[in-house]
Amino acid sequence: MKRTVCLVIIFLLAQVLSSLAVLFFFNLSDLLHEGRLDVNALASSPSALGISLLLNGAVVWSVMTLLRWTDRKSFRFRQIKWPVYAVVVLWMLPVIFVVNLLLETLTLEDLNKDVFATLVYNPWGVLAIVLVGPFTEELVFRMGIQRHLIRYRMRPWMAILLSALIFGAVHGNPAQIPGAVVFGWVLGWLYWRSGTIWIPVVAHVFNNFVGVAMLWCTGDTDTTLVELCGGAGAASVWALAAAVCGYVGYRYLDKVLGVEGESGQ
Repeated sequence: MKRTVCLVIIFLLAQVLSSLAVLFFFNLSDLLHEGRLDVNALASSPSALGISLLLNGAVVWSVMTLLRWTDRKSFRFRQIKWPVYAVVVLWMLPVIFVVNLLLETLTLEDLNKDVFATLVYNPWGVLAIVLVGPFTEELVFRMGIQRHLIRYRMRPWMAILLSALIFGAVHGNPAQIPGAVVFGWVLGWLYWRSGTIWIPVVAHVFNNFVGVAMLWCTGDTDTTLVELCGGAGAASVWALAAAVCGYVGYRYLDKVLGVEGESGQ
């Protein structure tokens, strides 16, 4: 458990240090000429915030590599064929739909709504959200925490659940926490069954891309799936179809991916 605590601290501390470094860089001119530091630079500049997220990923990856807390075997594509990656992406569609539809029934405050809305229209922001963020989080919560817990005799389902709960908690946004826990469990299961970090990374990247693409298409962070489906009745039908597809996909992936995680982690 010590490594789990250390990884969470490293993850959060890297965010703080990266933000401070970018804040200093974007205020360098004002500091040199006026001795003034604009603490709102990150909030007001999507580029600054996006770059800080990219730097955070680089710091976390570097620290984990130096501490030898990464797993070379997990970086291999192993025997998993490319079509399986496509199946994982397709499977995520009904999973994303059902989970987000259920989340719409909750009335939770979204603290990051405005920030997300600005990041998705900035190249640095999109890169951070769609690629760097998913890779960094899978590195920490699946490879770093989940794999470590399983190696030290924790049952896989408990390790997957615990890493998912921590994953949800560190988001710190009430509107994101429940969904992050559920998706954390899904990603943890994919990692355990496949034994490679790339399967959950692909699934995580696709999940975040869908969120970005939805905002691009609708242009409104308040648009709901129920509205897009044309009402609660139609949404229920789509949800039922998605649940069936999700279950079929789960059964298929459970067989195809195998239990590489049990021996490789």
